[in-house]
Amino acid sequence: MLFPTVTFAIFFAIVLPLSWWLMPRARLWHLFMLAASYFFYGWWDPRFVLLLAGSALVNQAIAVEIAARTDERVRRGLVTLAVAVNLGVLGYFKYFGFFVSSAHNSLAELGLELDPGFASIVLPVGISFFTFQALSYVIDVYRGDFAPVGLLRFAVYLSFFPQLVAGPIVRPGELIPQLESPRDPERVDASRAFFLIVSGLFFKVVVANFLAEAIVDDV
Repeated sequence: MLFPTVTFAIFFAIVLPLSWWLMPRARLWHLFMLAASYFFYGWWDPRFVLLLAGSALVNQAIAVEIAARTDERVRRGLVTLAVAVNLGVLGYFKYFGFFVSSAHNSLAELGLELDPGFASIVLPVGISFFTFQALSYVIDVYRGDFAPVGLLRFAVYLSFFPQLVAGPIVRPGELIPQLESPRDPERVDASRAFFLIVSGLFFKVVVANFLAEAIVDDV
């Protein structure tokens, strides 16, 4: 689901008032936001919701284990495992197809054929953002800069739909406290929020798309 679309406008028109209503109920708000974020992410391909949920489960388990350990060698081994798992998944989706395609082209020059079906790996949207965000959480726990939170709150942090597919990558200390702090729905700066949304849509749909079609694509 892309932001400057009618589909997202309908989604946002439903999610915003429900989120506003649930703000004082922290646990219900977290559950609702997780469900909304998974629905948002799975709109294009529901299979990748499993990848996002799996990333939350694995990284949370490693972070909790790191916090519970005192042996530095074990802690270092766990954070190394987290880096290897996350970068391994990221590398598979982003670069496996490239290497297979390169091998296919090289073998074709030698008169050999490789089944091109091997190269047809679909890249999950936003995988770089949530992978590095998960790593920042595990590494901050390892460094002692941030204590592990509950799985639900971490899952919301990892899948929060406003920044899931387009970033920015945020540290847990920047976003998680904002997701946990009580909010008064009557004191939200709605006028500034809608101004930012409308101005962002203008820059994306009018300015960026025009420059892309008029200049960048031709170059």
